[in-house]
Amino acid sequence: MSKIEWTEKTWNPITGCTKVTAGCKNCYAENIAKRFWRGRCFNDVEFHKERLNEPLKRKKPTMYFVNSMSDLFHENISFKQIDQIFCVMVQADWHTYQILTKRAKRMVDYFHSYNGFILSRGIWLGVSIENQAAVLNRIPSLLKAPAATRFLSIEPCLERIDLFPFIGNSTLTAGARWLLTKTDNKIDWVIVGCESGPQRRPCKIEWIENIIAQCQDANVPVFVKQISVDGKVIKDIAQFPKHLQIREYPKNKIGE
Repeated sequence: MSKIEWTEKTWNPITGCTKVTAGCKNCYAENIAKRFWRGRCFNDVEFHKERLNEPLKRKKPTMYFVNSMSDLFHENISFKQIDQIFCVMVQADWHTYQILTKRAKRMVDYFHSYNGFILSRGIWLGVSIENQAAVLNRIPSLLKAPAATRFLSIEPCLERIDLFPFIGNSTLTAGARWLLTKTDNKIDWVIVGCESGPQRRPCKIEWIENIIAQCQDANVPVFVKQISVDGKVIKDIAQFPKHLQIREYPKNKIGE
């Protein structure tokens, strides 16, 4: 099983990646590759056809993080190769698949290459967010993707982030006396956490609290992955301050 708190198992039909944003600076996957890849460079992006059938062999419904060691929509991976990965997800539809990308525009290009592409409810699409610029650059593309569940991974959280208008409440006025508060959630789930590792950058507790408050105001499930207290990364939820002990999921997880 995976050590990543918000998933159950990883599936890596692609490995290797290249850095595209500030969030990539201290990439955990690159650090793993340096320890175990025996000379292969992390920026050597490979498609592993022999790994495609792993979800088909596992009959127990499982939540898979797809490509924890890469990015499904990396420019070195062809649309035909991406097709093969989605084909397995569609066939092994008793699982839930969590896909995260920093290449949101290429993700949209992929889906737009098909007419009427609709994903099953067990395939979740998400983007990684590290700062306000990423909110503005990636979330609009995510909203164009044909997913039943869209999510954000705000890790590492490198600054105070405002998710409006992508989650939040809007007030509609009808005449002088009548107000209607309308929840228009475009994002279905938010993961938030500090950076880990020896060269981690700071993440203030207030930034985490701010994300939680925005999600709670909009009734969006939020998952607090890890926090920094006095310079130490804490992953054990039992050691979090009580008000940060929140690990929620969207409702449409396969098997529920």
